[in-house]
Amino acid sequence: MKKYTFHFLIVTLLSALLGFTGLEFPGDTAVRLLCLFAGIGLMISCLDAIIISRKQRKIKKKSEFEG
Repeated sequence: MKKYTFHFLIVTLLSALLGFTGLEFPGDTAVRLLCLFAGIGLMISCLDAIIISRKQRKIKKKSEFEG
């Protein structure tokens, strides 16, 4: 999930610009929903990156003490 963070960021920004600028078009509700789901995916992937990096630091620190 960590490798998709940048993709979620781009999709979130583009859909936010399209969906929330006040333009009226037939698919504006779908674009707003896409922005919502992409934002949720962005949050999850950022949290995943933080959690994985902390785990890797703990493992590295533990192996330094043992070795």
